[in-house]
Amino acid sequence: MDPYECGRPRGGTKAALGLALLLVGLAACGGGARSLSCTGYDALVDALRAVASAEAADASGDTEAVERAMDDVSRFVRLARGRLAGADADSNSGAAARALLEAANYLEFMVGDFRATGSVDFSLTQFASRELNRAASGAGGAPLNC
Repeated sequence: MDPYECGRPRGGTKAALGLALLLVGLAACGGGARSLSCTGYDALVDALRAVASAEAADASGDTEAVERAMDDVSRFVRLARGRLAGADADSNSGAAARALLEAANYLEFMVGDFRATGSVDFSLTQFASRELNRAASGAGGAPLNC
């Protein structure tokens, strides 16, 4: 019998079915909920982006944009703290969660100082970034793998 009967190789249906099952399996593996530490990490990365926006606005003298960006920083820090509530007690990601909370502390201090003085100490960003990097690598524990 000709292996290319009807214009396609034999076994094509089995191969297509196998590929479909593989794709369904891969989708199922990636469909799980993200950990609290990972969602907290994401919120703090968004906070750092807002700080970068505030810094650009500050450089151009746009005080209203700085105010809006610092409001965003504050909102992202609150979001991260909410997501990280209790995550520091997790034996798998507790060290990373504590590092994330430390990053939140730096950012929260930056916002509070801005509210009190009207200016932003952008040098604190490096400390928050360092803690995010420590968290991502596990901060002495298991890496986040977000």
